[in-house]
Amino acid sequence: MEINYWAIFLSLAINLMKRYSSKLCSLILLKVYTKETQEITEYRNQLKILREEKNCINPMDNFAKYALVDRKINKLIDKLKENKSSTQSERMKITMYINVVFTIFTILLSLILIWSNYSKPVIDFSSLLDKSNMNEQSIFFPLNKMLSFPNKTGNNSIGVTAWLLIVNRFIDIIINKINSIKLLKN
Repeated sequence: MEINYWAIFLSLAINLMKRYSSKLCSLILLKVYTKETQEITEYRNQLKILREEKNCINPMDNFAKYALVDRKINKLIDKLKENKSSTQSERMKITMYINVVFTIFTILLSLILIWSNYSKPVIDFSSLLDKSNMNEQSIFFPLNKMLSFPNKTGNNSIGVTAWLLIVNRFIDIIINKINSIKLLKN
């Protein structure tokens, strides 16, 4: 039985990358894009000082000063919200770009895998069969040609495109099992 380990490893990597690209993107953003800007830090410090000042003022005795501090606090909160929304839009753009890069990378890896294994099977079961009447025997009888595609030589083999589908379904099953176990524990 001939096994193309490189194709197996690469197909697993492609499917895992495709499945978890959004989580990888979030991880990258957490590592790269976590620092607050100087402006936001300054606004937060000013807000903290103004809130402490507001707590020290009695609204009954010094209503004008209390209202003035309250308006300053509201202006700072509005500036923080505005800054936060612009920061979120920047994060969304970066997330989109990283997802596009992961998608293009996954597509390129898939094409490289299919192109490099076009004429050879990922797994060939021919060596397991009796050599005397190998042309008559077929392990995957009704699905021979479909499973061995694009490889035209092997009757008892699994081609790279079928292998990608098999790995994708295998990962789906494992993830569903893991999620159902997590749900049972909770």
